[in-house]
Amino acid sequence: MTKDKRTDRQYLLDIIDAVDSVSDFLKNQSRKNFEASYLLQSAVIRQFEIIGEAASRITIPTKMKSDINWQDVIGMRHKMIHDYFEVSIDVTWDTAANDLVNLKSQIEKILSEL
Repeated sequence: MTKDKRTDRQYLLDIIDAVDSVSDFLKNQSRKNFEASYLLQSAVIRQFEIIGEAASRITIPTKMKSDINWQDVIGMRHKMIHDYFEVSIDVTWDTAANDLVNLKSQIEKILSEL
């Protein structure tokens, strides 16, 4: 399906899938393991890129259905894509460990209202 024909629902589901992937990747992983594994870091960073790209394509009316800081979500993607040499593994870990559960919950709430 081309991006022109995708709906907000599909983009929101992409975010859910990416959050679930991060959860799967980090299941039973310690921060130390994450810091030591370029493969694991790359997998998680890719999912953040997907989250940010999907978020950038959601329409304003749908975005207004939540208190999500969409600029932060999209900004993290931009940082990972354009300033890849400055990506903080600490920030990546902290965001994955502390923020994605809440993001998923808010996305699920939006989906229930569509």
